[in-house]
Amino acid sequence: MKLFSQQLNPALIAKSHHMDQLTSILNSELPPETSGHYHVANVDNSTLVIITDSPVWTTRLRQLGPLIIQILTNNTARKLQHVRIVSRHGPIKAPFIANPLINRVLSEKSAQQVAQASEYIKDKELKEALLKLSKRGKKTD
Repeated sequence: MKLFSQQLNPALIAKSHHMDQLTSILNSELPPETSGHYHVANVDNSTLVIITDSPVWTTRLRQLGPLIIQILTNNTARKLQHVRIVSRHGPIKAPFIANPLINRVLSEKSAQQVAQASEYIKDKELKEALLKLSKRGKKTD
């Protein structure tokens, strides 16, 4: 079974890395107080799209628009002419939310059926996972 990251389109991953690189270039050149309040979302033809976390930073980056074009033109091969800045409320990066551990209960009969089914599985990892699951069966007295 492939990992989720192995199923993603390589072109999409490359574009994401490119947008991160452009954001890093801007972070190193723009005033430090702006860092963390924006990220480069897209480059379409000669237009750069930046997303900010509030209208305040949208206004501030619009004031820095000519400087942004100059920085990226000097540091990349792109010839940018326009900067479009959009505000999205909330954090720029999605917060990590840990899923709470849920203790699943498996009946003894279900555990036996899972163990029996695992005998017919050829995939070693899946077979081991099913056997591990079958050991969690609730024992009835």
